[in-house]
This record gives sequence, C-alpha cells and structure tokens, in this order.
Amino acid sequence: MVEIIPKANPKMPMWQEVLFYLSILAAVVAIGGYFGLNHFNKEVLQESADLSQQISDAKTPEESTLKSEIFEKAKKINDFSTVINNHQITSKLFPFLGKLCHPKVQFLSLNFSKTEKGYSVEITAQAESYKALHQQILILMGNKTIENLEISGISMAREGGISFNFSLVVPLEIFKFE
Repeated sequence: MVEIIPKANPKMPMWQEVLFYLSILAAVVAIGGYFGLNHFNKEVLQESADLSQQISDAKTPEESTLKSEIFEKAKKINDFSTVINNHQITSKLFPFLGKLCHPKVQFLSLNFSKTEKGYSVEITAQAESYKALHQQILILMGNKTIENLEISGISMAREGGISFNFSLVVPLEIFKFE
C-alpha cells in the first residue's frame, strides 16, 4: 500500500555517524601515507644513486690502479708470511747434535729424512771406550726432545774403540724459522 503521509527518515545513532566519518578519515590518511612514503622512498633512492655516481666520478684511474696494486702486494705479503712460518731450517740439526755429542765420541756418518713426527736421524758413531759409549747413551736418553731412540750395532772397531749406530726422531719444533 502506498502511503500518502510521508514519514521522517529514521536518524542514525550518533556513535555510528562518528565511526563512519572516522573510518573515512583513516582510509584517506592511509592512502595519503602510502603515496607520501612512496614519494619519499623515490627521493631517497635517487639521492643514493646520485651519491654513488659522485663517488665513482671522484675515483681516478690512478686510484683504482693503486688500490688494485695494494691488494696484490698485501696478498703477496700474506703468502710470504705463510711460507716463512712453515719454513724449517734443517741446518739447526748440527748445533742440536753438537750439544748432545760426548767429547770422546765421533759421529762418522749421518742419514737424515723427514717423517710425520719430525726428522729421523740415523748416525754411525765411534766411542773411545765402553765408558764413553755408556755416557753418550745417558746423554741421549736424558734429552727430553729426542723421541724413539734406538741403539744398535755395538761392536769393536778395527782402529780401536767401540763403533755403534743409533737412530732417533727430532721434533719439527727444533727446525722452526725464528
């Protein structure tokens, strides 16, 4: 049925109107914030690109060449340091053995080879007497540095005296470059 008397539209509650306008305001702020941040981001990226270009323009070819030479020299120095730190001076064996040699014992021959633990040394020697031989053995056994001491082939020498062989292992630390 058609109504002849118009009725007033029902009014929305006040809290709904306030909430409606606040949500519209929040949507406008969010959209504005998006575009504002996007604009600032583009500015910052452009400024960063400009600064990078200025830095690369400021570098001269001499600086680039010098920088590459410096890095090359630094690498060579590091390589040389590695070589020096791993270098072993095998001639240090002779002063080491000189300290261990009894005055009445002669070393006649020496064989020297590298092993995993250090350097293996085989020596043929001759002592004036059994007493000198005994003292030489005590000197060798008393040294804490020597490993795997073995004495063999003890016999009378043709020229007089006692000939014998001994082998030992000298640790790598003795031969370090200092």
